[in-house]
Amino acid sequence: MGKRGPSSALIAGAAVAALLLLASRDAFAASDAGAGESPDYPPPPPPDGFLTGDDSSHVEGADLNSQLAAFLYMIRNAEHAPAAVRTGRDYGTFYGGGAFRDFSDHPVLTGELKGVPLSDSMCRAAGFGPGCVSTAAGAYQIIKPTWQRVRAAGSWGPYLADFSPASQDEAARRLLIECGALRQLDAGNVSAAILKAGKLWASLPGSTANQNPKSMDTALAYFLNGGGVA
Repeated sequence: MGKRGPSSALIAGAAVAALLLLASRDAFAASDAGAGESPDYPPPPPPDGFLTGDDSSHVEGADLNSQLAAFLYMIRNAEHAPAAVRTGRDYGTFYGGGAFRDFSDHPVLTGELKGVPLSDSMCRAAGFGPGCVSTAAGAYQIIKPTWQRVRAAGSWGPYLADFSPASQDEAARRLLIECGALRQLDAGNVSAAILKAGKLWASLPGSTANQNPKSMDTALAYFLNGGGVA
């Protein structure tokens, strides 16, 4: 029996496919629900041991754990409807708004998700032929090949044994390390960190996917409302 997550998960209006973390016939997908809305609720606190090593920050009055938690909160709000983030349902949602319940692994690997067909225009934009699918899932809409890569043990931490919310957060942290966003965040360059992350998430400023990303002001509002210090 796989681990169980939220009992229901429905993201209203999930629509936009990001075309940046591509592998095989998968497309990394991002939702555009709740565009332009600012969150008015606090994010959950960062889990213990969220970062390894020194958690100090170069930002006065902030530590890197808190800054990272706010940054992840920003990504989740950009990717999903705020109501889904508020309840945590975004962790159990795959591209298109469907829900998965087994958190023992990525829903493609558990068999809950076969891949969501994308339009021919989205497939062409991604460099694929008609009939391509998205395997994006979870709070950060991570596709299967990316999940299989970043879950591996390495200098950034141990093997991620499941697709629980904590593992999804950790996978996103590793992606932020790879794209250079975490280094910018640690230095206090929040806008620069957002632009770096935009190379991975089409819902963020800096994305070149031409998929109606959030404005920098909106992204910063999510970050600040999540407890971040800019």
